[in-house]
Amino acid sequence: MDDLIQFDGGVLVADMLGEAQITDASELTQYAIEDGSLISDHVIRQPRRLSLTLVQTETPISEVTGFARTLEALSYSERPAGTQSATVPIRQSEFRPAPLLALSAGIQSLLFGGGPATELKLTGLAADKPLANKELKVHVLAAGSPVDRVNEFYVQLLALLESAAPVIVTIKGASYIDLVVTSVTRTDSSGQVGRASFAVELEQIATVETKTVELPPVPKSKAPKQAGPKPPEEAKPEQKAKLRSQLLQLSQGLGLQE
Repeated sequence: MDDLIQFDGGVLVADMLGEAQITDASELTQYAIEDGSLISDHVIRQPRRLSLTLVQTETPISEVTGFARTLEALSYSERPAGTQSATVPIRQSEFRPAPLLALSAGIQSLLFGGGPATELKLTGLAADKPLANKELKVHVLAAGSPVDRVNEFYVQLLALLESAAPVIVTIKGASYIDLVVTSVTRTDSSGQVGRASFAVELEQIATVETKTVELPPVPKSKAPKQAGPKPPEEAKPEQKAKLRSQLLQLSQGLGLQE
C-alpha cells in the first residue's frame, strides 16, 4: 500500500488497512427567541475525524528493512497419473435378493449376465506405481535477525499519541493533513499468533501561519520641554526709556513730583 501515516522524521505503514472511516460535520449555532423557537445564524465547521483499523503481523507482505526475499523449496510426494483395472469374479447367489429388487432385469443381466457366475470389472487410479518426490519452489520474506514488528508498531503509535505531532494520512491516493492521534486501541484475537489489530482515532487541528513584517525605523525622540513659566527677558534700553516716560506722565497727572 501507499504511505499510510507520515510524520516528521518517518513513515508508519501497516501490513493491511482493515477499515477507514472519515467524518466531516458542521454545527449550527442556535438561539431561542421570545416564542421559544430556535433560530440559527452561524455555521461552525467541526474538525475532520478519521477512524482507522490497522492490521500488523510479524511477517511483512512486501520487502522492508530487515527482511530479504529468498527462494525456498518445499518437498512433497505425488503418485504418477494413470489408471488400473481389476476383474472380480462374483456369483449371483452371493447377493441377497432384497438389495437387487430395486434393480431392473436389464441392469441385473448387465451386471451378472445370464449364468450363475460372472465377473465385475473395476477401474481406478493406478496404485501400483511408486510415489514420485517433487519439489515446489516459492519466494518468501525472511528476517536476518529476530524481529518484533507488532510491538514496535504499537510503540510508534503510542509515541504519536503522546507527542501529539501533526501527521498526514494517505488512504487510496487521498491525503489528509494536520491530523493528530487521539486514541489507540490494540486487539490481540485468540488463536491469531503474530497478528494484532489497532483501532486508531485521529482529529484535525486548526493551524495558523505567522508572517514577519518589517516596521519603519522609529524617529529619534526630542528633548522634553521644561515645565514652569519662562524667566523674564531683560528689557532693552529703548524699552526702559519709554517705560520711564510713561511713568513720569502718570505721576504728573496725579499731582506728584519727583
